[in-house]
Amino acid sequence: MFIAGKKTSELKSKIVKEVICPKCSSASSTKVSVIGTYKHLFQIPFLSGGKHGKSVCSKCSHSIELAEMPSAIKLAYYELKETTKTPIWFYIGIISIKVLVLIKIFSKYF
Repeated sequence: MFIAGKKTSELKSKIVKEVICPKCSSASSTKVSVIGTYKHLFQIPFLSGGKHGKSVCSKCSHSIELAEMPSAIKLAYYELKETTKTPIWFYIGIISIKVLVLIKIFSKYF
């Protein structure tokens, strides 16, 4: 059983029509994804670990991480990242602890 660690989840993805795959030179086949990471304890998400990007060509399955992306793909990634929000469930552990503390504090008054 893994007690604490880091997991990833795909937040948003889009096939970009203007981008040409650098390996197979096919147009409209590159899927750009925004991937969110979160830190968990006992499989309960506690904190967001940020977002990073990845692109995959659907024809040749060539995968590119954010650091190696050509500028055209990077631009499409940053446009997609701007509209992507971090999900609230990435913080469900922290929210639960805060709610339990507030219940404990206010339970004296009822």
